[in-house]
Amino acid sequence: MFVVIFLVSVGFSLGLLRGITAKTQETSQELLPELVHTHNNLLKIEQIRSYIDLIYWVQNGNLERNYRLESQVLIHSFLFENDPFLASEASNILHDIREIASIRQLQRTLQNEAIQVLSAYHEPTVIKVRGLLSALPQREIREGQMPSAFDELTSLSSFEEIEQRILFISDLNRQLDWMLIDTKARLERVSTYLNSDAALKAQTLATDIGKDIERITQYSIVFMSIVVLLFLFLFFIFKNTLLRPIQSLVAGLKAIEQQGNQTIILKPLFFKELDTIRESIEDYSGLVFRMQKTNQELENLSRIDGLTGLANRRYLDEALQEEMNRAMRHQHAIALLMIDIDHFKRLNDQYGHQVGDHCLKVIAQVIKGYSQRTGELAARFGGEEFTLILPEITHSDVWRIAEAIREECSQRVIYLENDASVSIQMTVSIGFVYQIVDANDAADILLKTADQALYQAKAAGRNCVCEG
Repeated sequence: MFVVIFLVSVGFSLGLLRGITAKTQETSQELLPELVHTHNNLLKIEQIRSYIDLIYWVQNGNLERNYRLESQVLIHSFLFENDPFLASEASNILHDIREIASIRQLQRTLQNEAIQVLSAYHEPTVIKVRGLLSALPQREIREGQMPSAFDELTSLSSFEEIEQRILFISDLNRQLDWMLIDTKARLERVSTYLNSDAALKAQTLATDIGKDIERITQYSIVFMSIVVLLFLFLFFIFKNTLLRPIQSLVAGLKAIEQQGNQTIILKPLFFKELDTIRESIEDYSGLVFRMQKTNQELENLSRIDGLTGLANRRYLDEALQEEMNRAMRHQHAIALLMIDIDHFKRLNDQYGHQVGDHCLKVIAQVIKGYSQRTGELAARFGGEEFTLILPEITHSDVWRIAEAIREECSQRVIYLENDASVSIQMTVSIGFVYQIVDANDAADILLKTADQALYQAKAAGRNCVCEG
């Protein structure tokens, strides 16, 4: 009778293992490819986000067209997805990109028409304004922010015609800003949707495998309880050939949540069915690792300025608030430096935006060299302005660092690629605020005080340091 029970138990166990194997293979063929596909879609979303930024910022019409075509190729891949939400959002994003490109083209046409009108005049002032208008990117043509030289156009008979075009371009820029925000919000919703879908599928995969392993583990314990009373030797064999491998699989599955920066590797198992489960667990571990790495990369991309490699404004606001909270808890001082490149707009107008971008990168590397301690952060505040957070520092050290940055920036010389005989030497103005934080202080007030100190430095003749 005991032999019959043993044989029936073994037969039932093998049948259950075959069922687990079939289900595991089915899961691998269905869920794992879907998770990989979702992972690829997330990367596409990030690429589309980059192309939209380029379409918004690029000045050259041909480059804009290339970026638009690249983004359309990626978006079209979503239109064929068997998912109404993705198809609908992709269609809306495609429409937004076309609208942005269409508005940019209209701005170029209006700008060229204004330049053509000015070409009929040969006065030095008009020629100067025409040159400024030709060099000015469409995105920088905004009401109330035009160079002072444009004020002299009021004496022209066709001033009203030129003014209408410039105001129209300015209105279009405000429309583009809102469209860019709306399109990025739409991309963020798609990214969140894909992340949620991937998390749900991953949870389903883990739950299915966990339930199957839990079932075989429970059955094995009952089976061993019967056999161990009668056949100690058979129990020993069973324990070493079935129980321990299953327990290692359970432990491997549970270890995935804490796997850190490496995937789970399990020892090969004797039974083919159990070894199939082991391979699936290892595959799942690898997929989780890649998804975690991708999420980290996406998080880093959303916090880094694409041109300079420094922290962006969003990350700056988060880090500044965190450091102020820490400074208030421990009652230590914090310093905030606001750094601006002197005459940067004139440099852009004279040498072009590519040279201007290179200058931004050079200054960014100088500032980054002074943010090596924990809590210190160098960030691009916007345009040619940078910020530097310095926690737990003395007042004299703030002055020393600010002067060191100013001196090092003034010593950097940049040579033009197309003319090595022409060099550019930049200077920076620096304003900073230094204080011990209390409950009444806020991050925006600290930024405003540092910015006021920066304006004092500029008013003092530039290439100097002022304290707010």
